[in-house]
Amino acid sequence: MRNFFEMFSILTSFWDKLNYCFSHIMELAEQSSLLTWVISCIMAAAFIMHLQSGTIIFQDVMQTIANTRSRSKSAHQPSPIHILGTKVSRRQLRLPLRWSHYEVLPSAAVLKNNGSTVILKLYTPSDSRPEICGGELGGSYHFVEASFKWGIHRSEHSIDSHTFSLEMQALHRCPQKRGLFEYLTISFLFMVTPFKNGPLQNISDHLRWITRPESTIELPPFDLHLLMQPFSGGYYTYQGTYDNGDILLPTIWVIGSHIFGVSSHQLAQFRSLCRNDCSRINTNARKMQPQGNRCVQYHP
Repeated sequence: MRNFFEMFSILTSFWDKLNYCFSHIMELAEQSSLLTWVISCIMAAAFIMHLQSGTIIFQDVMQTIANTRSRSKSAHQPSPIHILGTKVSRRQLRLPLRWSHYEVLPSAAVLKNNGSTVILKLYTPSDSRPEICGGELGGSYHFVEASFKWGIHRSEHSIDSHTFSLEMQALHRCPQKRGLFEYLTISFLFMVTPFKNGPLQNISDHLRWITRPESTIELPPFDLHLLMQPFSGGYYTYQGTYDNGDILLPTIWVIGSHIFGVSSHQLAQFRSLCRNDCSRINTNARKMQPQGNRCVQYHP
């Protein structure tokens, strides 16, 4: 009990001295316009910092809620899936897919090993961003990034029991949210052939510089449409998830039915990359998921 009263006495004395100092400062401020201005600036700065802190906290809370909703929604429609022709609904579209600005050279192209996959990002002026529209998209989706999935026996998606060795997944976003979904992912499938894929060499020949995780390299500018050859029809769509190892997003998948070639040497260059634990990324394909009651459509 004695210790309690001693502590209370000390706190009371400290509070009295604090009040005295504050009162003395305010008296001086009344006599000095300069001191008044300094005190006003300090109080204004404290108020602004308080508002900024509140804003940051509010934004963090809203982002957490958004991420939770996204993960919850994604949990019910995971990717990849095996596409069976007998379970596909054919639908003829009035409008073909339209690709814009894919032939424009970007200001910069950056390749990164994030420890899970290879990510390609482009930096372009806002008025010449690669984008896609048409079909049933309902809006324009601009290019965000491309990531790659590969494996010894398969990459990710498969079609009618045919598996593929490499998959390039191009993530797009509709910023106005006028589309059916905020995100769209276009999948390009590759199988091993005796010949090198020329456009893919822009990627594979630079992988040796980003063997370590979190390493990056800037690529010489190249036409994106050579790597991602536009198509207007002949593709599958379904709702699933995009996962590059850092983010998991609900997305509409557009999977082209045209199969590209990749040489065994180029595939080995992808498999030479390292994870965060320094092991080789021999495969980064996700497990196959059931289609469930999701509708897979084919647009000829």
